[in-house]
Amino acid sequence: MASWSRSRQPVTISGVGSERGAALLVDLAGDRPCTQPGCARTTGLACGYVDRRGHDCRTAWCPDHRLVIDGRVYCRRHAGVVSALPVGYVGHTAPMPDLETRAPSLVSWVAREIDADIRQLLLAELRDDRVRLVTDPVYLVFIGCDRRRAWERAWKLVDHSGQGLRVSLLVEECADAEVAVRVNAAVVDRLTPPWIVQRLHGAMPPPEVDAQRRKDFNRRLLGIIHRGMEREGYQTLVVAGVPDPGEAVLQRP
Repeated sequence: MASWSRSRQPVTISGVGSERGAALLVDLAGDRPCTQPGCARTTGLACGYVDRRGHDCRTAWCPDHRLVIDGRVYCRRHAGVVSALPVGYVGHTAPMPDLETRAPSLVSWVAREIDADIRQLLLAELRDDRVRLVTDPVYLVFIGCDRRRAWERAWKLVDHSGQGLRVSLLVEECADAEVAVRVNAAVVDRLTPPWIVQRLHGAMPPPEVDAQRRKDFNRRLLGIIHRGMEREGYQTLVVAGVPDPGEAVLQRP
């Protein structure tokens, strides 16, 4: 995934950042006021994000505060959305997420944080050479009888028939502050990440408190996945010396 640590470096996906056009956009002067709070520059270029309804982002960013992905300037929010989408999705006829939704970037961020743990859980289940672990990128799904738009990231154990265990994280566009955990077809639980709760309440905890809350959130997600797998006929076996269920491995009885 892209990193936002240095705004004057082009944020790249699929090797595009090495292209001359992307490099030039990093320093190209525009003629709009920069949207960054406290920045007085008038060298901004418009964010290039346009959603499925044709709504465009009204922000502009100077060379110090813009992000460049695949030859386009983006604000930080929409750079997060674009970088979360599958390779090749942007620029085609596929509908882009709504302008204000954080759903793709949120599910992508959370999935990246616990990806290794979920892989470890599922790989512990491999008892047959014909079963393999398959991962899906973040992609658009429609859920419910009203076909609500949501973005999902999935991990699957599949056999030769395509059947197996499926674990996924899902964020709906209409409820983009919640992360839902699904095991096979069932939603096991929903959680709101602590950083979103803090932002809604205007809280700014010390870095060490924020980091611990994020770790606790990840462990809670893994605990929810454990419960869902148990419902599907898997047993939770706690690793010796590690009493917390967030550190457990699973196996078929």
